Amino acid sequence: MAYDGRGGTIERVTAAGEPGVGVTLSRLAEIESGLRSSRTATFEAAVRAAVELGGEGDRLLAGLVGLRGWRAVYVVAALGDVDGVHGGAVLRRTIASRGRGTSDLRCAALLALCKRAKAGSSEVLSEAVGDADAAVRDYAVMGLAAVGDGRAWDAVLARLTTTLGRTRKTEAGDDLSPVVLAVVYLLRHVGEDDGRAQAVVSLLRRRWSRLTDRERRWFGEHWPAVAPGRAGAGEPELPNPASLQR
Repeated sequence: MAYDGRGGTIERVTAAGEPGVGVTLSRLAEIESGLRSSRTATFEAAVRAAVELGGEGDRLLAGLVGLRGWRAVYVVAALGDVDGVHGGAVLRRTIASRGRGTSDLRCAALLALCKRAKAGSSEVLSEAVGDADAAVRDYAVMGLAAVGDGRAWDAVLARLTTTLGRTRKTEAGDDLSPVVLAVVYLLRHVGEDDGRAQAVVSLLRRRWSRLTDRERRWFGEHWPAVAPGRAGAGEPELPNPASLQR
């Protein structure tokens, strides 16, 4: 699934066969025309069709310029579902953009790049953890939790420390909690470093009262031993990070 810029999602479409093989010029022209259509349904159908083309569709989508609002977000999200040589650069430029009204677009681009580049998106994600836009920071941690390598460990721990150091007025769903996403990423890259594990446990126990009810329920289900007063001698056993990503 991918974010569509209007609070919903678009379905992932898997390319069938080799990219561009068997696509007639008339079909390409039809898709290109649809991508320029003012009709919402026609435009969305053309984006989905472009994704089905594989590499040729990647070229078509990456070449779209001048889109605004939800259409721009929709196309950026679709670039996460297609392979090719063009879309990655578009996504990186989009993430690097700044200014009013770019937040949704940059967040969609972060997730799309994660889907395309997997761990190869880690450098961009790591840089975005310190972004001035709070939503971009949250989406960067989300991407790191899913596919990121360990380079952002210290930055994510610092962000988690900041998050738990203040009172939050809103409560995200379990899977989108900035605390949960940060902890999933941190546990993925604890490795054999006991100091890292201790840092995560100590922070959570010190700031346990700052967790939301949903977050405490999440820890109760996935890592109950981390709760203050629950462990015996030594540090609590760490959960399997792979199980937390499901």
